[in-house]
Amino acid sequence: MKKIFSIAKVLLLTSAMAWGQTEMPWTLQRCIDQAIQYNLQMKRQELLTQSTEQDHRQSKLDLLPNLNGSIDHQLGAGRVLDRGTYKWVNTNVSQGDLGMQSEVNLFNGLQGMNSMKMNKANYQMSMEDLEAMENNITIQVMTDYLDLLRNEELVGVAEIKVEVTVQQVERMERLVEVGNEPQGRLLELKAQHSAAKLAYTRAVNTRDITKLNLMHVMNITDVKGFVIETPILPDPSTVEILELDSVFQYALANLPQVKSKEYGVEAMERYVALQKGQRSPRLFARGLIYSNYSNQLINPLDPDPSNPTMDYPTSTQIKDNRYMQASMGLVIPIFNRWRVQTDIKKAKIELQDAEYQYDDAVLILQKTLQQYHTEAMAAMDNYNSAVEAVANSDEAFRFADERFRVGTGTALELQEARNQLAESTSEMITSKFVLIFYARILDFYMGRDILF
Repeated sequence: MKKIFSIAKVLLLTSAMAWGQTEMPWTLQRCIDQAIQYNLQMKRQELLTQSTEQDHRQSKLDLLPNLNGSIDHQLGAGRVLDRGTYKWVNTNVSQGDLGMQSEVNLFNGLQGMNSMKMNKANYQMSMEDLEAMENNITIQVMTDYLDLLRNEELVGVAEIKVEVTVQQVERMERLVEVGNEPQGRLLELKAQHSAAKLAYTRAVNTRDITKLNLMHVMNITDVKGFVIETPILPDPSTVEILELDSVFQYALANLPQVKSKEYGVEAMERYVALQKGQRSPRLFARGLIYSNYSNQLINPLDPDPSNPTMDYPTSTQIKDNRYMQASMGLVIPIFNRWRVQTDIKKAKIELQDAEYQYDDAVLILQKTLQQYHTEAMAAMDNYNSAVEAVANSDEAFRFADERFRVGTGTALELQEARNQLAESTSEMITSKFVLIFYARILDFYMGRDILF
């Protein structure tokens, strides 16, 4: 599948496009690049992926010991505890405490490891979702791009039909002027010319709407200067329709929306293990260093504590009053109102739901590919039939036109022949693009390039 494009390529693309205001025709690849770069849903999914990446990173850091420092300074007056004599006295005091503490889990039912693996699976799932969204945008752009090409060809067919009726009207006008044809035949041709112009107007409107749909996917609002490139399309008779089972097996193993659901199942499996880990005792180690100071403390080296004469600097107090401790502890869960068991049951339900989501994704993939393959096969049959119909309709139109010229045919017969030719030509064009579209879609699901 197609990956996210490099920054250099995006910058080059951005500088060249100027939001669609350029005379350079838009190739299919350029349209895809534009849609992926500026699609707001893609940007939101990228942010979600970055968020899950941070969760994964943090779950690894949570395995490390923590380290916290604290400092507390108090100013007081009145009856306070003398930290030197541990007696209550009435005085003014300025004192404080400071220290550092670290704790690490030695064992907690592997909750930390399972949390890390769960977040890793969530991150991988988010990345697959991002690629799946990119693939969906690619398919949407290709759909609208081919649809625009199809409607442009249909505009060409309608335009030719208008030109043909114009030529017939002009020829009939000359014949009417010299008295070789009645006025009624001219009026019939003019009515057919008006109908052809109406059909042309409708074709142009349909084309313009298709263009707007493509530009909307690309997040472009300025219609001026937006022209797509007309690529050399493959001959429909040479288009290969891949075998359905091969496409399905490849897509099942590589399609991001399926792999996303696989990671979803893995994440829920780790979540169940994480909840089960709450049953386990928690063994931890803790270390701390602590000290305190006070303006009421007496230097222990003072020769006369009852009448102190020596200073006792705060830095010296902190050094003298330092206390260090290392400890280990064990927390054993005994009764927590069945909270752990409830969490485990809920986690198992979410795991089962994730498995259902995976099965559903596989079924949707199978159904989608079967539909694409059926549509491709039908389009190939339709195209072959349409080619034959165009050839027959063209001969019928030539014959009706010749009969009308010599006066043995009616304008109604000529119109019917012309409409039949236009209809069969439109059907051939439509079936051609449908065939190419579904064949390229199957190529896309097979991991092949869809560009022309």
